[in-house]
Amino acid sequence: MINIIKGIIVLFLIVPLSACSINQNKESFRIFDETQSNVATKEIKNDDEFNRLKKLLNNASLPNVKWPNREEDYTIKQEKVGQADLINNYKVWLEDSQVILVDIQNHKYGKLDGVDAQKLKEILKIDDL
Repeated sequence: MINIIKGIIVLFLIVPLSACSINQNKESFRIFDETQSNVATKEIKNDDEFNRLKKLLNNASLPNVKWPNREEDYTIKQEKVGQADLINNYKVWLEDSQVILVDIQNHKYGKLDGVDAQKLKEILKIDDL
């Protein structure tokens, strides 16, 4: 009987600890819409949406793109869930037919054209509540 009680106690200690360690490796994106007077935000934690956005950001071509001469339209921050440290930070400008990105952490410029630009614009939309 004592072994069963010890087993139950160990089980109740291990399950919460393993759940905490799983969440420590989870990442999210926070998107800030800088075009509004009150900055609107949304967070992307869903694995499918997170991976879709990460793929778009990683696939941006890196030519010598000139920064627009205005404030950015969006800021995208990649973070570990539950931690304040940034993994990456992007500034985003929406242009007519393209999206210009600046990877602040790695000092890289990029742009997306065509379908990829449209996909990113859709992800960046923040619905008014």
